[in-house]
Amino acid sequence: MSSDEESISGEEATSEEEEVEQQVVTKKKRKSKKKKDPNKPKRNMSAFFLYSNANRERVKTENPDAKFGDIAKILSQEFKGLPENEKEQWKDLAAKDKERYQREMEDYVPPSDDSEDDGKRKKKKKKKDPNAPKRNQTAFFIYSNMHRATVKETNPEAGFGDIAKIISKHFKALSEKEREKYDKLALEDKERYQREMAAYKGGSA
Repeated sequence: MSSDEESISGEEATSEEEEVEQQVVTKKKRKSKKKKDPNKPKRNMSAFFLYSNANRERVKTENPDAKFGDIAKILSQEFKGLPENEKEQWKDLAAKDKERYQREMEDYVPPSDDSEDDGKRKKKKKKKDPNAPKRNQTAFFIYSNMHRATVKETNPEAGFGDIAKIISKHFKALSEKEREKYDKLALEDKERYQREMAAYKGGSA
């Protein structure tokens, strides 16, 4: 799955039709696009874009003569025709990706205007303090990290998007008792992060 789509948006207010148009317009204007900071966190993806990226190669194979815009329209039609429970899985993944983006943006420092030298010098990236506490993880991310290797092993042909979809499905299917285990781990990790950040800020003051 190609996840480096810079024009994507995680806001569900945009309809699938508008997102298809956005894909096509972005494709046409890519050459004149202003350079973006390579260190900026990748923008979160909407449910439609996650589905689109996971299924684009299949649709292209099934429709070898279709143009970029036609591929996008086919994907849009497929997405709108998904059963509600399947669409909910993609929406869950989009919510997790939005959370990831917001978390990464908290630590992002945009480059200053004078960080380039005649366009030849790379934009400066603020170095992360190696002593800074590691950010806490949500229950889903803890579950995902613990089970991703097993899911990949049992589904060797699955792509990145498919793996994420399977993990999300398994996580939602957990019993209340099983879910409590990961909620507890997430709470403990949050408390750990808050403790370490308090000590870190106190030590650097």
